[in-house]
Amino acid sequence: MNDKISCLTKIKTLYPEMTDSEKSIADFILNHPEEIYSLKISNLARETGVSLPTVFRFTRTLGYEGFKDFKVNLVKDMAVGLNISIEDMDEGSLENLTRNIFEIVEKNLKETRSLIDYDSLARAIKGIVNAKRLIFFAVSSSLSVAFDSYSKFLRAGFDCLYDSDTYTQRIKSTQCRKGDVVIGISFSGESIEVIECLKNARENGAMAICITTFMKSTITKFADIKLFTAPVQSYYQKIDLPSKMSLTAILDVLYLNAVLHDRKKALKYISKSEEELNKFSKIIKSSKLI
Repeated sequence: MNDKISCLTKIKTLYPEMTDSEKSIADFILNHPEEIYSLKISNLARETGVSLPTVFRFTRTLGYEGFKDFKVNLVKDMAVGLNISIEDMDEGSLENLTRNIFEIVEKNLKETRSLIDYDSLARAIKGIVNAKRLIFFAVSSSLSVAFDSYSKFLRAGFDCLYDSDTYTQRIKSTQCRKGDVVIGISFSGESIEVIECLKNARENGAMAICITTFMKSTITKFADIKLFTAPVQSYYQKIDLPSKMSLTAILDVLYLNAVLHDRKKALKYISKSEEELNKFSKIIKSSKLI
């Protein structure tokens, strides 16, 4: 796992796959990060009701040499503000709430950047640049993000496919072929519709890219390239604000790098798209429809 990923982000991304004992440790750390440095491994084991070896294995799973190494890195993360408490935000004024929301988004984007595997990112960009077709699969709240990215790639001259209907997506996935690149988007990594589409596309020879939050989620089993966004544990998750922002950032990185591979060609298509949209806008305004 990337050494630059914060301790708390590692815990949250691996949380769904943890055992009950590991989740007890994780819950305590996530709820009381400021108390960890002063605790001995025996204290943490007693507080969480697990054995000493379980705590040790927990820290090793996260990529640390042991409990002491974990504590040192956690303190470093907290020193640079990675442990902003978003459950205890002051909502007493418009200014405070606005500041808190921006802090959540900034924190999530920073943690998402720490999750980037640049080798995987480079492979994804190369695949998109060379793709015969670029196809998006998403459901629910991920649809709007997928459509935004699809629209950008389409205007830049890429042969793209997108449909909000899950049945149509399923049919398209069975028609994928070698040379196609598909992007499956699922915050949880457990959206069965997206998983099945990625599985079908991959079986038919397409390159499958998944963008998700959890590193060991089901969707990762059916992807050639895996890209991750940082999780958010807060009631603000109900509006998916931080997750959508970080997901859009990852897709924009893919888009901009793919476009810059042949800037002249992309600008030509973007210019044509804008001309056509302006022409269409004038037709609509001059019609009796408005």
